[in-house]
Amino acid sequence: MLFVLLSRGAFAADGVGFDVRLPKDAKAKSAVATAPALKLETPGKIDGQVIHFDNLLTDTAYDVRVTLDDGTILQGVDLAWYDLEPAKKDAGEPSDEDRKQINSLVSDIPRFYNKNEILSLSGDHDRAVGLVRLLRDKEFYGNSGEEIVWRIEVWYFKNQYGGWEAVSQQNKVLRRERFKTRAAFREATEKLKWTPALGGVHVPKGRKERLIITLPESRPSA
Repeated sequence: MLFVLLSRGAFAADGVGFDVRLPKDAKAKSAVATAPALKLETPGKIDGQVIHFDNLLTDTAYDVRVTLDDGTILQGVDLAWYDLEPAKKDAGEPSDEDRKQINSLVSDIPRFYNKNEILSLSGDHDRAVGLVRLLRDKEFYGNSGEEIVWRIEVWYFKNQYGGWEAVSQQNKVLRRERFKTRAAFREATEKLKWTPALGGVHVPKGRKERLIITLPESRPSA
């Protein structure tokens, strides 16, 4: 996929941008904010534990990717609803039963992948968005014996007709790869940490002050 690197001043939002504050034990090596819908990238300026992003488009969702000096990659992922329909104001928080039903929609359905799990879930009692990992790490037809098929997707769920359902034909594939060996799989994925706090970041039109995103001291685990 081709991305265009924005030069300073291009499509500037009146100097408004946002900052990412890293945990005290994290040191950034590089950072970039990507607007997937427009295929644009803007590099971040690293200043100690703070990364500054400037000259951004307003009302545009950006996913931030931060590479740390130990090789860890904090990859932002947007868990917003797939369309502009606003959430129900009185929907309430998701219950334990809601989470159980949603998890079963991913884990209990037989398919090619033998390990299916939700890495992160966001939403309420009416609708939810999940970051889903699908993994095939046991032998399959045509495989050399060590091959692993790996997918990372965003799924959308709706509570209707007395139970939860996955919204059909809306899944968004973020990564899809086939690794020849388990070592290659570990090398590509063990330091990749999906970070919803760094996904779907946008500067509202007319905003004058900078947005500040503060990451928790404990890093994402997957």
